[in-house]
Amino acid sequence: MNKKSSHLFRITNYSWAISLFLFILALTPRLPGLGRFITSDEPSNTTGYISRTIEAFLAGEFRDTYWHFYPGVTMSWLNGFGLGGQYLLDLLVGANPLPFTEYIYQDLTTFLIAVRLPYVLLTALFVPLVYWLTRQLLPQPIALFGALLLAFDPFFLAHSRVVHGDAPVAVFMTISVLALFIFFERNNANRDLQINRGVFILSAICGGLAALTKAPGQFMALFLIGLTMLYGVIDWCNGATIKRTTINNLKIIVAWGLLSLATFIILWPSMWVAPFDTIQQMLDETFGKVNEGHLVYFFGQPMLNPGPWFYAYVIPFRLTPLTAIGVSLAFIGLIITSRRPVSDHVTGIPLISIRLMWLFVVSLFLFGNLSPKKQDRYLLPLFPMLDLLAAVGWSGLLGLGLKSLPQRFQYKFMLPVGMVLIFVAHSLPVVTYYPYYLAYFNPLMGGPTRAAETVLIGWGEGMEQAAAYLNQKPNAEQLYVASTPSQTFLPYFEGTGENFYTNDIPFRSDYVVLYLAQMQRLAPSPEIIRYFQNQEPEHVITIQEVPYIKIYAHEKRILADIPASATPMNIGLGNLFRLAGYEHHDKELILYWHALTSLETDYTISVRVLSADGMRLVQHDSWPLQGLLPTSTWRQGDYVADVHLIDLSGSQLEQIAEFELVIYQSETGETLGPPITIQN
Repeated sequence: MNKKSSHLFRITNYSWAISLFLFILALTPRLPGLGRFITSDEPSNTTGYISRTIEAFLAGEFRDTYWHFYPGVTMSWLNGFGLGGQYLLDLLVGANPLPFTEYIYQDLTTFLIAVRLPYVLLTALFVPLVYWLTRQLLPQPIALFGALLLAFDPFFLAHSRVVHGDAPVAVFMTISVLALFIFFERNNANRDLQINRGVFILSAICGGLAALTKAPGQFMALFLIGLTMLYGVIDWCNGATIKRTTINNLKIIVAWGLLSLATFIILWPSMWVAPFDTIQQMLDETFGKVNEGHLVYFFGQPMLNPGPWFYAYVIPFRLTPLTAIGVSLAFIGLIITSRRPVSDHVTGIPLISIRLMWLFVVSLFLFGNLSPKKQDRYLLPLFPMLDLLAAVGWSGLLGLGLKSLPQRFQYKFMLPVGMVLIFVAHSLPVVTYYPYYLAYFNPLMGGPTRAAETVLIGWGEGMEQAAAYLNQKPNAEQLYVASTPSQTFLPYFEGTGENFYTNDIPFRSDYVVLYLAQMQRLAPSPEIIRYFQNQEPEHVITIQEVPYIKIYAHEKRILADIPASATPMNIGLGNLFRLAGYEHHDKELILYWHALTSLETDYTISVRVLSADGMRLVQHDSWPLQGLLPTSTWRQGDYVADVHLIDLSGSQLEQIAEFELVIYQSETGETLGPPITIQN
């Protein structure tokens, strides 16, 4: 590679055409259906935290631009551009009289496309930039092939279309590390900051942007230090003096760190006024959240820490078959060439570039495993590099397979044809999974069906379909629906509802919407999830043959008053709640409790069925409603229909003379008031 052709910013008409082609191609799957559904975190990432951050910035309250330990600063800027653009457009057409600081708190569906568009543009521009950078490291056909695989990578594509930090941090980390590789690979014997300042500055700035986006971005500083030390060892082995190597390496680390830190400070207003407090708060919250873990589902069990095998399993699950095979080929090639010198070439591919890419992949993989808090998207920054390695693997195989053909024929015809065929096969999920790219899982590992059995699935896709189904009900506006995550459902629903975060919520609702991720996590409790799964849903919404959503028509058990069919009573229990009435139907006793205040203690209800001679026929002790509705979930004013089943035969039922009710704390056995007697 000569000096002229290796210049990072040398742009010809030919390369401009390729870059424009890649940008348009990357936009193609990202723009359609952009407002189709909302993911779980987007409401808080828009009209929640980030809108408050934007308002604080406009008001000059810079310390309040801290909103999360992410820290999510680039998200705030991207959202601001999207919201600002939509606001100006509305002003131009005379459609929005609201002040901007009120406009940004409107219903998310009114500007969902606007806030997502900057993320789409960023990730689409990222694809040609990856091509520009990679062609400094690898032959141009492979760089182009890798960019094509990246443009249609279903997992990266899915996260490119949502308001979240995962795709931006992947963008900035990949640019930073590729630029860093170029810096170290050029003038290997003399890494002069002056000669390579353009690519070096690009790496440092993007490293700072990555750290401003999300916690994995802070890995770049560690990787820079480790890579610099590794090259220092290589320099020593090649005869360089320790003093000279140490000074050069310190210059690199300090210069990169200062440029990255400057980016971190300049773009985060909170750092302008309270840098030390901001950093301290971010570190405290980061380590606190990391140690808490994150409730996921792994091989049939909900857990906070899925362990060291989690990423080794889920990352291949998120690759396409063609990417997985290509990465495997690249790994085999790495093993085969492990003893060859870095100057050696296999099928025209520089070995040093491949080794650097693998170094990044392995390092980030190990770094991600340090935290008990794990989800597949947390290691999204691996995927652009895996796409490039897949291009390397396939190109190496195609190159070896075509080696017997004339070189001109290989590169002018056969190699491009092979790459095109692989790219077309790789791109099929973009067509077949639209618009739910998040639902794609590698068919070589069992596809979505197997994924539903072993890993957490569902981030809000399909919830708009559930809302559309219930909107068809004649009284949709009056319906109250329990769902989780409700923030992905309620924006599309004509009625009202609540997040199904506690057991009582479904018993307040007309309908219950169970989402796949909720069923996998058994949240808020295994008992309440199994209670519904034992029933027949009214409607099921499937995505790629996987039942994502089950809709249940549900009888309310928390009422505004006792029903007319009940026998009224008024027996108080310690000014906490009272027995307001009851119903007895054969093998069912329904007790209507009235909560006089919010309760902190869970009381057990003991129902003792007595015969005329005082003999106890049967006894049933549980929290209200078969244990599903503990008293700590009651709200002041609730009327709770507490159903108790009487396990007696027909002849024994005729012997029932009265019911004795005893309310007590199971931990202490202390009763709440005297026994209550109900005559049959």
